[in-house]
Amino acid sequence: MILVSLSLFLAYFLQSKVSVFEFSFNPFFNSLLSVLAFMLIGHYVFKPHTGIIRHTSLYDVRRVFLARSLSFVLNLLFISVFAEPIGLVQYASPWLVSVLTYIISIYILVQFRLIVKYIFNLGKKSKSKPRIIIYGAGEAGHFAYDALSSSNHVVAFIDDNYKKKGKTFKGVPIVYSGSNILDLIKKGDVGQVVIALQNCTASEKRMIVNRCMDWDLEVKTVPPIDNWINGELTNSQIKVVNIEDLLGREVIKLGNAHLRSNMSGKTILVTGAAGSIGSEIARQLVYCNPKVIILLDQAESPLYHLELELSHKCSLQNITLKVLLGDVSDVRSMERIFKTDAIDMVFHAAAYKHVPAMELNPIQSVKVNILGTKCIADLCDKYGVSKMVFISTDKAVNPTNVMGACKRAAELYIQSKNKLSSTSYITTRFGNVLGSNGSVIPLFKRQIALGGPVTVTHPDITRYFMTIPEACQLVLEAGLIGNGGEILVFDMGESMKIMDLAMKMIRLSGFVPNKDIRIEITGLRPGEKLYEELLNNAEEVMPTHHEKIMIAKVAENSYEVVLVSIQQLEKMVADQASDNDLVGCLKSLIPEYVSQNSHFQALD
Repeated sequence: MILVSLSLFLAYFLQSKVSVFEFSFNPFFNSLLSVLAFMLIGHYVFKPHTGIIRHTSLYDVRRVFLARSLSFVLNLLFISVFAEPIGLVQYASPWLVSVLTYIISIYILVQFRLIVKYIFNLGKKSKSKPRIIIYGAGEAGHFAYDALSSSNHVVAFIDDNYKKKGKTFKGVPIVYSGSNILDLIKKGDVGQVVIALQNCTASEKRMIVNRCMDWDLEVKTVPPIDNWINGELTNSQIKVVNIEDLLGREVIKLGNAHLRSNMSGKTILVTGAAGSIGSEIARQLVYCNPKVIILLDQAESPLYHLELELSHKCSLQNITLKVLLGDVSDVRSMERIFKTDAIDMVFHAAAYKHVPAMELNPIQSVKVNILGTKCIADLCDKYGVSKMVFISTDKAVNPTNVMGACKRAAELYIQSKNKLSSTSYITTRFGNVLGSNGSVIPLFKRQIALGGPVTVTHPDITRYFMTIPEACQLVLEAGLIGNGGEILVFDMGESMKIMDLAMKMIRLSGFVPNKDIRIEITGLRPGEKLYEELLNNAEEVMPTHHEKIMIAKVAENSYEVVLVSIQQLEKMVADQASDNDLVGCLKSLIPEYVSQNSHFQALD
């Protein structure tokens, strides 16, 4: 009210064109009551006074503008009726005074808020604030500044647009990306870069991330605008760069429209549903609109959490969700499931996958990875299931460990069974998935959070990587393009050195490898090999309709020959045979199985 009164006084003073000593206060006092009354109405309707001044934004400025505009209109209506009766016209032009009051009051009210905000932030400035650079001076960069500036000191914006060079945003300079950024980082004592780009490709973003890591900076990124909460960006939404940005290739996306049409209205069983791959398959199946999704696993708690996650989505789409506890190697329990539901399709993800653990427990690996797969495959044949998609691994190629050998034996069994069954048996074979249970990525994150050391088994060890959603889209796609008997191989690009991955993760966290965080070489674990392969020397590939999915041409064994070996393994498991006898039998079934870094090398 004081500021609006001051605006009215200035309007009369400017309109009167006289000195301060000659100014008459009569017209000012005659107008004051009505102006304040209409001001209160405008503020009551639009409530600009309720905004916290130190957090003034464009939204608050808009409310000031609307409140003053309503007051201005009401004041004009009042003047048109009552200006003459109350004698306003004899002192000044009431219309001109109203316009001047309107303009001056908006200016003063907005400036007052900005001055208070400036003073408040001036008092908060401290050398202890983290000093950061925002990469991208577009809309996302501006929102990132608003979200970060209260708790960080933004030294500069970096942008690839040369036209923005030398300009500023809220007093912060915009630096062209081709300039000497390293000099700016050193002078500004910068420790972190926030990437605020919305329309760059994965390769462009990866190049920026690598560049930032070369500067030994912690790298964070602004999420896509669609993921902002209520359309606003907050400090908590700005996260460390996703591990996908470390991949040496573009993330592969497969079409989903034909998946929905093929799986709509069907009953689908997912074994190993509580695991990394099985749970993501289940999530993606929800969008394919099947009639029933059956989730099977022996891990109680993860299965319960998955049920909680999916139950609401399934109910919205009228999908029946069944959650079952069970062991895939328990024939009677599995048969009860197949008897109860007319299953159309099976995604078999249940398996033991941890290489060193299986090297110590070969009987469990044979029981679950071979006999469990045989059990599911036999029941698919017995109960007329249309397709079974088996999830294998690149460790099944020229296996050097028990886990890989068991997966290869399972491949042999379902491939040979395909010739005799009406069920189509399809195998997918791919490498490591990022962020899965037992993956190296979560291990490195935990080790970095604890201050190191980060443990790498060998400086030259390499692995193929892809994301969990990619892997699961491949598996779903395999259910469509496979006619039965194929082993589908994913084009996973170039393999990545684990040492390089460890160093990148350390740099992304804002540390210097072997200075802030030490990298320790621990030696190869039992059964582990340096290089993984997707095909062995005797295998070739044929293309499919998707350029990134190929069919491996592998040597096929007769069902009778494979069955004899599998039955022998089954008897040895039942008799609790020794590990050496069990692995010896496995080696006779798979001649290319040659142990490495394992006590089973004596059997080769």
